[in-house]
Amino acid sequence: MVTLTAQRGTITVPDETLLETDDVARYLNVHRKTVINLVVRGELKGYRVGRNWRFRKSDVDEYLERQREPKPDDGRDDG
Repeated sequence: MVTLTAQRGTITVPDETLLETDDVARYLNVHRKTVINLVVRGELKGYRVGRNWRFRKSDVDEYLERQREPKPDDGRDDG
């Protein structure tokens, strides 16, 4: 948790690491343009900060889970 203090008071927020486009590209082992294309297609959540993109690691991990192939059925009837 991170505590932020401003003129209007103090708030506590979860400590969520924000990744840059190059960080996500290395993590997914893809080109940085592929990361941007995933955002444009709505497959990966990203946040625009000025001219740059930022990504929560949890959003990247959720994207990876959605890409996971289902375990193939081994053909056995368990019932």
